[in-house]
Amino acid sequence: MDPQAQVPTRTVVELPTFTIVGLVRNIIQKEEQDPKTGQIGKAYEEYFDKQIHDKIPHRLYPKRTYCMYYEYQNADNQEEIRYKMVLGEMVSQVTDIPEGLVAVKVPAHHFCRFDCGPGPIPKVVIDAWQSLPNLTSEEFGGVRSHDFDFEVYPEDINLKENIKFELFIGIQK
Repeated sequence: MDPQAQVPTRTVVELPTFTIVGLVRNIIQKEEQDPKTGQIGKAYEEYFDKQIHDKIPHRLYPKRTYCMYYEYQNADNQEEIRYKMVLGEMVSQVTDIPEGLVAVKVPAHHFCRFDCGPGPIPKVVIDAWQSLPNLTSEEFGGVRSHDFDFEVYPEDINLKENIKFELFIGIQK
């Protein structure tokens, strides 16, 4: 992480149940260091190149992109951590899901919201995530739950410019 980077502004929030529909990938964190084996960057390329967002029915906020991380395994071991990622949009109902997409329902939950950026992709995202291990439970507003975490990107995102986004980390209150 850039030693000059500041920890983003944090706010504890409680969100009601919501559902994300999108592409799903199984992530092995240590493979993300190599662009040949990493899945996250490839998922973003597919999502935007194929305009997957336009295929999602019942979108609540068209073109607002959500990247949800869930079903963590070995969450306390950065070398062995594995999880699922769904890249898509929040929906009002789960019907008529196109082939190749999944729905993930998140129960009402407490999150620590980080207001991140502006900065270039992917550096601004990587810096935000790399700041997390240094935070205490008190700074998170609770113990990290390692069940649901997600990023929210605005509707007018331009990946060629500096961006702002929100990072939500699941916590136990």
